[in-house]
Amino acid sequence: MASFQGQDIRLDILRKRAFNYRWATLPQDVIPLTAADPDFPVAPVITEAIKEYISSGIFSYGPAEGLLEFREAIAKWYFNTKNVSYSPEYILPVNSAAYGLFVAAEAFLSAGDNALIFEPVDFLFRKSIENAGATVLCSPLNKEDGTIDREHALSIINEKTKVIFICNPNNPLGKTVTKADLIWLGELAIKHNCIIISDEIWADINYDNSFISIASISEDVKKITITITGLSKNFALAGLRIGYMCMADKDIYDKVFVQSKHKSTAHGISSVSQIAGIAALNHAKPWLDEFMVHLHKMKDYSEERLKNYSFLQTNQPNATYLLFPKIIGLNHTSEELWQLILDKCKLALVPGGKQWFEQSSEGHLRICYATSFDILKEAFDRLDTVEKYL
Repeated sequence: MASFQGQDIRLDILRKRAFNYRWATLPQDVIPLTAADPDFPVAPVITEAIKEYISSGIFSYGPAEGLLEFREAIAKWYFNTKNVSYSPEYILPVNSAAYGLFVAAEAFLSAGDNALIFEPVDFLFRKSIENAGATVLCSPLNKEDGTIDREHALSIINEKTKVIFICNPNNPLGKTVTKADLIWLGELAIKHNCIIISDEIWADINYDNSFISIASISEDVKKITITITGLSKNFALAGLRIGYMCMADKDIYDKVFVQSKHKSTAHGISSVSQIAGIAALNHAKPWLDEFMVHLHKMKDYSEERLKNYSFLQTNQPNATYLLFPKIIGLNHTSEELWQLILDKCKLALVPGGKQWFEQSSEGHLRICYATSFDILKEAFDRLDTVEKYL
C-alpha cells in the first residue's frame, strides 16, 4: 500500500528529473509548489508492467491507431468512472493531452474561424487555437464558484465560432463545471453547429463526486464532443506523455486521426507508454483511491493555513490538487508577489496573469499541494515569513 509520506519522496531523483518549473529547475533551497505534477512515485503495478514489457528487448512500431488493449482499457475506465460509453475504435491515444488539444483545434479550426474558451484557464487552450490560425473568444467564469457568465458568452459567440472549449474540472480554479452549465453548453453548441472539445485531464481528482462529463448529457451532445484527457494528473505519468481522445462520431474521429499524422509515423504515442496506461487503468485504481485520501487531507490542511494570511483569500476548490487564492489588500501584482515569495521565502508558486491563465487570473497565485505533509508544512511555514516584507 502507498503511504504518501515524506519518506516516499525521492528528492535526490526529483532534483535530477522533475523539470517544468519543479525540483530540477530551481535551486536546492527552494520548495516548488508549481507545476501540477505529484512528487510521489507511481503505483508499483505500473512500473512492474513496464519492466515486464521491456524485458524482451523488442521495441517495434505499434499500430497507428494505438494498442487495442489500451483503447479497450480507456473505454472501460470512462464507462465505469464517468458513465460514458465509448467504442474503442473511436478512441485515439496521443502523445499527451496537450497534443490532443492541438490536434483537435487543427482539425476543426482554420484562419477566419474563432473558438470560445472560458477563463481563467490554462494557456494551452489559447495556444492550440492560435496555432490553428483561429481567433480566441474569452468569456469569464465566476472565480468563486466556477459558473459561466452565460449572458457574456451569448454576446460574443457568432457565425464564425466553430469550437467551444471546456476545461472540466477547471485549471486553475479547481472547480467542476455544474450540470446546469454543461446542459446549457451542449444546447449552445448544437444551436451554433459547434464542436465541443472537453479537456477532462483532472476528472479523476474530484472530492465531492460532482464531476460530470459533458458527453454524458445526451447522445446528441456526445456525438459532437471530443473528450481529451490522459494519465498525468491521476496516475503521475506526465513524463510518459500519455493522452487520449475519445469520440462518438466516425466522421469526427476520421478527421482527428488524419490530423494527428499517426499514419505517417511522424507522430504517435510510444508502446511503452501505452503499456503503462493499460496497467494504470486496469490495475492501479486502489493506488489512486489512496492518493485521493492523501490529497483531500492536503487540500484541507492547505486551506486552513491560507486562513492565516490577511493578503490571500482561498477559493475553496472541489477538484484538482490546485489552490488559486486571491491576493487582497496589497498593491502587488501576481508576478510581484510571486517574485517576493520566491526571493524571501524560497518558495516557488505560479503567478496569475495572461501568459499563464488568461487576463482574469491576474491578482491570484496558484499553489499545487500534490506532495507530502512534511514538504507542504515547510512550504507554508516559509510563506508565514513573507508578511514582514509586504
